[in-house]
Amino acid sequence: MLNLKITQEQRMAREMARKFCQKEIEPKIEALESGKEPIVPLIQKFLREVQGTTQIETVEDLENWVKEREFITRALVSIEVSKTLPGFSLSLGASLELCLFSILASGTKPQKERYALQLVRGEKIGCWGLTEPEAGSDIRAMKTTYKKDGEHYILNGQKTFITNAPIADIFVIYANGEKGYSAFILEKGMSGLDVSPPFEKMGMTCSPTGAIYMDNVRVSKEQLLGAEGLGLFDAFRVLTNERTVTPCLMIGIMERALESATKYARERIQFGKPIIKFQAVQFLLARIWEKLFASYAFLFLLGEMNEQGLDSTLVASAAKLFTSEAATQAGLDAIQVMGGHGYMREAGVERLVRDAKLMEIGAGASQIQLMILGRKLIESDKLEMNPLFFGPSPFGKTH
Repeated sequence: MLNLKITQEQRMAREMARKFCQKEIEPKIEALESGKEPIVPLIQKFLREVQGTTQIETVEDLENWVKEREFITRALVSIEVSKTLPGFSLSLGASLELCLFSILASGTKPQKERYALQLVRGEKIGCWGLTEPEAGSDIRAMKTTYKKDGEHYILNGQKTFITNAPIADIFVIYANGEKGYSAFILEKGMSGLDVSPPFEKMGMTCSPTGAIYMDNVRVSKEQLLGAEGLGLFDAFRVLTNERTVTPCLMIGIMERALESATKYARERIQFGKPIIKFQAVQFLLARIWEKLFASYAFLFLLGEMNEQGLDSTLVASAAKLFTSEAATQAGLDAIQVMGGHGYMREAGVERLVRDAKLMEIGAGASQIQLMILGRKLIESDKLEMNPLFFGPSPFGKTH
């Protein structure tokens, strides 16, 4: 049975994040979105004041901090931030849930001391480089290469659509070599390493996205992350983690959409009464609530699986698929409720649609999630529907 209770500690963490967002992020949304206000100092302040990471001095401190940050607490904090400014969550997540996570999962103690501590304290910003111009959904088409040169490795290639690339200090980069796909940790300022200016995007505009260029970048063997040739296994683990936390971002967007649309519907008078009295408007609001409630169900299921140490790969794919599409539609429905006012940037609702759409593409497009789920359905005679129930494949026996 799922534990749907929110503890006092979790409420306090959520409230602390909410107050920070109201005081520090909300007044700066326009400046952050336009690029007039840099995002890095705000990330550092968030880590310092909300997460308390400046107290982390050793790898042991970091590991204890990770253990203490149980899933639902992290999720509730992330929802509050995403509800205010999804792009802020995106950049923060790229640094912590992608770059830092990969180093914690696969790195040596010296690598954690050198890189992870700086990332968690916000002293350095991280990015995670997997996608390439010709290797998006098909990551095995990767053209970035590495070759061994004595005690060093030489990297050549290009990554693109990388969150935080223009502002990153630490880069986790995947490349293909003689022993297969491997991951490396690169640092800003290395000879041959360059990044593009921020791309102009449809949404998430406060979160810088760019390309990474490597021209004979020379790294030591101490910068190989994990075992040589096993980089894709590490990448899939990071992708599962990213898909696990995606619902937090999407729930934040849906909550903001529902609050904005409901408030407007109560205040907008047409035909002599508030438009919330009209069934057509109620249906739109009900659809948003339905998607929000279902997304929370996914989130708590993931939390329970995380707590029990269960493999959440398939559930994370399903949750990422559902919540990203639900958030985009919720934003569109909110605009519909608010009419012309919702279509204007001043209302802040159209931004939610632009921001949500990214997550139907990033971390594996919706079609990739369907492929993952579909292959499991076809290949299994017994399908794990949830951790407590096994049922037959709807496609029948296939082998």
